[in-house]
Amino acid sequence: MRKFTCLFLLFFYVAHASATKFTDVIDDVSLHFQTGNSKELSKYFSTSMSIALRQDEGVYSKVQSEIILREFFNRNSPESIEFVHRLDSNPNFRYVVLNLKTNSGLFRVSYKLVSEGSQYKMTELRIE
Repeated sequence: MRKFTCLFLLFFYVAHASATKFTDVIDDVSLHFQTGNSKELSKYFSTSMSIALRQDEGVYSKVQSEIILREFFNRNSPESIEFVHRLDSNPNFRYVVLNLKTNSGLFRVSYKLVSEGSQYKMTELRIE
């Protein structure tokens, strides 16, 4: 019985540790692209960020960036995403390219996250 109890406790610890493990910032951000949730995405925005949306390009505040994305998602309702490239080997930098399928077509999305203290913040976003 003691052996069973030890195995159960070990299993519980491993299951609990993986459930409370830090979530991957790339997966979180990409999920918000898939669901079209600009409000949740804005939590990852830096105070200013570079956005290239089709032919328009500029540097915008966090609030302006959220509005731009909300309008994009209102015109292009997301359906699914597919990872094309994922760079997460550098502890201070993340870069992702994904295909975003929407009700109005396919878009190539790339974004860069930079470590700012204990969090990653999006500094660049391209939607083509």
